[in-house]
Amino acid sequence: MSDDQIEKLTELFKKFPGVGPRQARRFVYYLIHKDNSYLNDLTESMKNLRGSVLQCSDCKRFYAPRHENDKKGTCMYCIDENREATLLIVEKDADLENIEKTDTYKGHYFVLGGLVPVLEKEPEKRVRIKHLKSLLGRKKMDEVIVALAAHMDGDHTAEYLKKELSSLSSKVTLLGRGLSTGTELEYSDSDTLKNALKNRG
Repeated sequence: MSDDQIEKLTELFKKFPGVGPRQARRFVYYLIHKDNSYLNDLTESMKNLRGSVLQCSDCKRFYAPRHENDKKGTCMYCIDENREATLLIVEKDADLENIEKTDTYKGHYFVLGGLVPVLEKEPEKRVRIKHLKSLLGRKKMDEVIVALAAHMDGDHTAEYLKKELSSLSSKVTLLGRGLSTGTELEYSDSDTLKNALKNRG
């Protein structure tokens, strides 16, 4: 592998969330030492990734269909009639998965797709607010829970959502402060998330 290829691959890895230059370079050197069978499996899996997952038309999370019926565009959480009439809004798929693992929340989800920075002039371009309003217009929810990271952009986005959803008949609540300031939901442990859900208001 030439120096140019090492630099190119390092730059690609740096675009991953939370990956800095040093970690990106470690990934490259890790791959250099792997055999061709591993590299072929990795590249084949990456090539097939987009074709093997769907995005739910309601909650916007990505999911892998397991049965033919799953290919209709709605995920198992959204079609489950036994789930409670609540909607929990998260920033990204990893947050949804982490909350679902707690086995505490039994309602529906919506993946917002980002956060609104404090000085953002066009917040509707940062998050899926139009789709969220459309979903809540079609599906009656008793409560909408805003479950975002406990930092400045997360708090600002939560206030933006509360304002945008203020005309709804649904109660809008925020996660309790079982979460420390600066905490990402993706990395929070189950007990912390359970307390945040329990103490929402």
